[in-house]
Amino acid sequence: MPLRRSSLPRHAHHAVILYGGGDHALAVWEILQLLGIPCEGFFDDGEGPFTLPAELYLGPYSPDVLPTVPVLLAMTDNTIRRNLSLRVRHPFASPVVHPRAYVSPSASVAEGTVVLAGAVVHSRARVGAHTIVNTGAVVEHFAEVGSFCHLSPGVVVGCRSRVGDSCFIGTGAILVPKASIGEGCIIGAGSLVLKDLPPFTRAWGHPAKPQSQAPLP
Repeated sequence: MPLRRSSLPRHAHHAVILYGGGDHALAVWEILQLLGIPCEGFFDDGEGPFTLPAELYLGPYSPDVLPTVPVLLAMTDNTIRRNLSLRVRHPFASPVVHPRAYVSPSASVAEGTVVLAGAVVHSRARVGAHTIVNTGAVVEHFAEVGSFCHLSPGVVVGCRSRVGDSCFIGTGAILVPKASIGEGCIIGAGSLVLKDLPPFTRAWGHPAKPQSQAPLP
């Protein structure tokens, strides 16, 4: 999928709009506050209740509301983020990195991605767009993580491993060095991935064993 790149360098936002008003949006909003990045409000197509302050609510998404302010997709569901990325007409926000996370100067992190507290993206690693690198997750050197992924808290992606687009990796799971998982894989919490997995595989266990294969909706 072609990606629209933000014209703003990392952390040089003048302001951001969040798309989503739930729990993950609250975590992102707090990171913006720590970084001194103003949040102009949030879109949400649901009826609530929202965890963000009510005064920030801008209503359902509209391309006519503050059209030049970058939007960050602030929900945890990979499929929803992927689908909304095709709908949003605003520019997308540059990566948002918690001040207590570490991203190597030689690493690459694409637009719309959020790196939460304690996470590490090591040397020459690459993380795609609109991905969540959650609390304490580690992307080791030369590893690649695709777009629209969610690395749950404590996940370790070993050196030179590859994670395809739209993958979900559960809390504390580990991909050993040079292991690859294809697009749309779901890896259960605490799993140990020792070998390559084809696209759309659901796997869990220690070591992880494939349970089923099904395409994304």
